[in-house]
Amino acid sequence: MRLTISRESFCLIAICLADTLLTIVLLASGLAKEANPLMVYCVDRGYDTFCFVKLGTLIPTVAAAEMYRRYNPAFVRRALRVGIIAYLCLYFGGLLVANCPKLT
Repeated sequence: MRLTISRESFCLIAICLADTLLTIVLLASGLAKEANPLMVYCVDRGYDTFCFVKLGTLIPTVAAAEMYRRYNPAFVRRALRVGIIAYLCLYFGGLLVANCPKLT
């Protein structure tokens, strides 16, 4: 059996990994602060905890989507696309709010 994932799942994984790595780099260099209160809690406990929580929410979500994709591929494609758009909007919105206080 060949394991394949949808382009949408791959895109969501890539965005989340990029977010995780960029967040760690920016936090470690003092150029940004985390906007999500839950993730602030995780970062305060270490970058390993931060990564564990980020990936611990991503992997089951993508796995569930990919399992359900066999039964309803059109729905999963749309749901993942909405998820990608929401992730990017929340990411950039949070980035602006947390790091550009004059905008709020």
